[in-house]
Amino acid sequence: MYFVPFIYLKPDMEIPTMLLPLITLSISLIIAVAISFIIKILQKKAEKTNTKIDDIILHAIGRPLYILVIVAGIYYAIHQTAFLAELINRYDRGYGYRHFIVTIFLTWIVASLAKRIIKEYGYEIAAKTEGEMDDRLVALADMSVTYIIWAFGLMLALSGVGIEITPLITGMGILGLAIALAAQNLLSNVFGGVTITLDQLYKVGDRVEMGGVYGDVYEIKPRYTMIKTLNNTIVTIPNSKVINEQIINYAVPDDTIRVKIPVNVAYGTDPKHVEKIMLEIADKISLILKEPQATVRFTEFASSSQNLELIVWVRHYDERHPVIDMVLREMFIKFKNEGIEIPFNQMDVHVKD
Repeated sequence: MYFVPFIYLKPDMEIPTMLLPLITLSISLIIAVAISFIIKILQKKAEKTNTKIDDIILHAIGRPLYILVIVAGIYYAIHQTAFLAELINRYDRGYGYRHFIVTIFLTWIVASLAKRIIKEYGYEIAAKTEGEMDDRLVALADMSVTYIIWAFGLMLALSGVGIEITPLITGMGILGLAIALAAQNLLSNVFGGVTITLDQLYKVGDRVEMGGVYGDVYEIKPRYTMIKTLNNTIVTIPNSKVINEQIINYAVPDDTIRVKIPVNVAYGTDPKHVEKIMLEIADKISLILKEPQATVRFTEFASSSQNLELIVWVRHYDERHPVIDMVLREMFIKFKNEGIEIPFNQMDVHVKD
């Protein structure tokens, strides 16, 4: 399945030797552009079909095939240049480099196919099952399949050009140890990603808080986790740091969440009266669940205030901040109407004669 550009010449026609490589390159570029154009047309038609497999195949072969034609054109253009052809043929007597090029591009296509099949079908199938372990295994496969396919593809490609794989693997063991020492951070991040996947610490879409960052899990990569904050900014956290941090996952075991709202009143205020007002406010706000019931706790005798807290439950963690806002606004109005003072830090100094 090798691409061999050729030029048909009539017996009485002659083309200067130096023009042949340029013509070969031009032909390969034209064919590559034509292939790209045809692939785009087929992709648009494939989008209208009910199955996804045709979209997957076309997206997987499109770019590799386009670049393969160009690389093949360069390869044969080099062979049409006398001094370069002689140099290449010294090391390519068995057409090993052709095997190498084709193997690399086939590996590229297979890796792309596997990646897209997992994304299109793997997650969809896993979502239909009850347990979450298959979701994690699919995510792990998504992260590792490309590296595994490329490792096998490179070994096959190298064996095609006469490089012995056995001593290479042995050497890779020693090299791997050296790389492991030199790239401890990279490897710790990758293993951290595997730990996150297998231990089910969180998944995409979960509301989490870790390392001082609060937001939704946007994407989980082999080396890092991306968090989308409530300010609509993306924070990237290395996975090695994630597994060593305390992680608060607000989406587990479910989306309901308890909200604590501090209430500080001046000394001399009846805590029972404050409790009654706060429970009335909680009962008035529709976002606050009736079960579990709202409660008020007395937490502290502070230097300038009596400290209490209102504890309520909301249906979804996204409602946490709106509920706090509503309670504080109602509390301000109610306290003002009831003559309840919200204190500030102060110090009383008594001077004796």
